[in-house]
Amino acid sequence: MTYLYKTIFAAVAMLFCVTVHAQAPDAAKDAVKFEQLVPPDAWLVMGIDNVSASRERWSATPVGKWFQSDAVQALLKEQLEAQAKKTKARMQELGVEDDSWSWPESFGVGMYLAHDDTLDADLPHVLVSAVWGAGADKVNTLFEAVLTEMQKKDPGAVSTIEIHGKPAKAIRVLDKDAQPKKKNRRSSNSFVPDGSLDHIETLYFVRDGNRFLIGSVKQDLDEALGVYEGVARKSVADSVDFKKTLDSVGRGDGWMVMLTSALHKVAGAGGAQVELVQPYLQTLFGDVHGYGFSLASDAPGAQFQVLSSIMIDGDRKGLLALPNPAKSPSPPPKFVSGDATGYGTINVQFGEIMKLIETVVASMPEELSEPFDATLQQYGPDLSRAFSKLGPDMHVVRCKTVSDLSLNSEQKALNTKDSEGTFYAIRCAEEQSMMTLLNLFLPQAGFEPRDFNGNTIFDDKSRETSFGFGAGWFFTGKSKFVEAGLRAITPSNAQGTLADTAVCKQVLADLGPTAVLCWGYQDILVDFSENEIPNERRRGEISASYDSNSLDKIGVGAPMETFYILFKDEKTLWKNAMGPNVFSMTQESSALITKIRVLPPTAP
Repeated sequence: MTYLYKTIFAAVAMLFCVTVHAQAPDAAKDAVKFEQLVPPDAWLVMGIDNVSASRERWSATPVGKWFQSDAVQALLKEQLEAQAKKTKARMQELGVEDDSWSWPESFGVGMYLAHDDTLDADLPHVLVSAVWGAGADKVNTLFEAVLTEMQKKDPGAVSTIEIHGKPAKAIRVLDKDAQPKKKNRRSSNSFVPDGSLDHIETLYFVRDGNRFLIGSVKQDLDEALGVYEGVARKSVADSVDFKKTLDSVGRGDGWMVMLTSALHKVAGAGGAQVELVQPYLQTLFGDVHGYGFSLASDAPGAQFQVLSSIMIDGDRKGLLALPNPAKSPSPPPKFVSGDATGYGTINVQFGEIMKLIETVVASMPEELSEPFDATLQQYGPDLSRAFSKLGPDMHVVRCKTVSDLSLNSEQKALNTKDSEGTFYAIRCAEEQSMMTLLNLFLPQAGFEPRDFNGNTIFDDKSRETSFGFGAGWFFTGKSKFVEAGLRAITPSNAQGTLADTAVCKQVLADLGPTAVLCWGYQDILVDFSENEIPNERRRGEISASYDSNSLDKIGVGAPMETFYILFKDEKTLWKNAMGPNVFSMTQESSALITKIRVLPPTAP
C-alpha cells in the first residue's frame, strides 16, 4: 500500500512542481475537462488545465523574474547541476534517453467512491490523468522502462491487459503495511483519510495517444477513454455542488474541489466515533456542501491570488454565522504600533456565542450533555451578559519586542520565540461586566490582578497569558504585549502606528471600499527575517513530510533544499520580489469566499 500512497503523492506533487521546473510545452488543447472523467461520487478533484500558460504567467511576476535572475541561477547552480546529474544517471540506469522526461500539458487527480458488489459497499478509489504534447512518446518509453524494472524486481507485479481496446498494464500494489513491520508514517495534512485506500490491490495504467491515465478501477478508466470519443457518461462534472463550488473560485492556474457528501461517507468509514461527530459538525458549521480552492498568477494587482470558498446550503449557521456585519476596511486602531509584523480584524457577534454553545449541548445525547448542562446553568447568565458587552470588532496583532542588543545575531534569532507573539484586542462596551466574570473564574486558574497605569491586568505566574482593560478595550496575550497595548491607548504615549506605514497603506489600497467580514495581512519580509533560524529548525520537519521517492523512480526530483538556500541568501535580493500577504473574507451568494493575495513589493 506504500506504493499506492507514493503514486498519489507524486500526482499531487506535480501540481506544485510543474510551474517551477517545467519547460513550456505547447498549450493544452484538449476539449475534454478532467472532471468529465471522474465518476459522480467524488470527494476530491483537482487539476492544472494548462501548464504552459500557467508557467508563462508565473514567470512574468516579480517573484518569477527574481527566480530567473542571474543571481538566483548562480546561487542554485550547484543544486541544479547535482539534480541534472542524478536525473541523467537514472535515465541511463533505465536505458532511456536523457531527455525522456517532460512535464504534461494538463494534469488532474480525482478521489471518488465506487460500489464493490462483492462487499456490497462503496469504497474509495483514485483516477489520475495527464496529457502530454510532443514528448508523449518519450515519456511513455520512460514509464515502460520503470514498469519493466518493477517486473524484474518482483515477477508478476506487472501484467499486460487491455482497456477500451488499448494495451494497458495492471500493477499489483504490495501491501507492506499488512506485514508485521512498523507502519509508515503518513502525512498529517493529507486530503485522503488515513487508511481509506488500503483496500486497493491493483492500479491500472493505459495510454491513448498523448493521454495517460492511471486508476484503481479498470471499468472507470475504460469509460474515461470513451469520454474522449464522445461517449456520454455520468461524472462529477454533472454535480450541481461541484459546479457551484468550482465557479465560486474559478479554475485559475490550478484548482481543487472537495465535496462533503462523499467525504462524509469516507470519513464515516473511520468508525463510530467519526460518525458520532458529524451531526455536531453540522450544528457548528451549518449545511456545508463543498470547499473550493484555486491559485492564479494573473489576478489584477497581485502576484498570486488564492481563493477558497465554503459552499453553504441556506443561511450561515453556527461558527460561520458569527462573523458579522461586513464593513469596508479602515486603518488599524492607534494602539497597533508601526513595528507590528501582521494584523487582522474581524467583526464577531459575541452575543451569539452562548446561544451556539447551548445549541450544541442540546444536540448531544443526555449522557454527554449532563456535565455541560450543570455548568451552563451555573455560569451561563454571567457569561451571556459579559459576551453581550464585547465586540463586534476584534483585532489580532502579531508583534515583537526589541531584541537585547548585547546578543549576537544567532542568539537574537534563537530568542525570537520569547520576543514575538500575538495579542488580541476586543472592543468592550462595559468593563465592569468583564471584570465580574474574570474575578469569578481567573483566580481559580492562578491569575492575579495588578494595576498598570491605572488599568487592570490579570496575569498568570509565567505572564505568558494576561488579560487587561482600558479605554473601552479588552486585551489578551503575553503580558508585555498587553502592557504595550494599554500604554499605546494613552494619547500622550502615541507613537508611529501601523496605519502610517507604507505597507499598511498598500494593503488598504488593494482591499478598496468593498465590505468584508474580516481582513488582514502579514508582512512576509519582516516575519521571515525575524524567524530565520526557527525556520531553519523546521527544515527537517518540512522535508520529512515531502516524499520524492515516487518522482525519483522516474528520474525526476524537486529538491526542497533549493528553497531554503534562496531565502537565506541576501545576495539574491529576494526581498525586492515580494510584498505583503493580504487576506479578506466576503459572502457572495451561498458561498463564503476567502481571498489571499501576495502583492508586489511595497514602494518606498
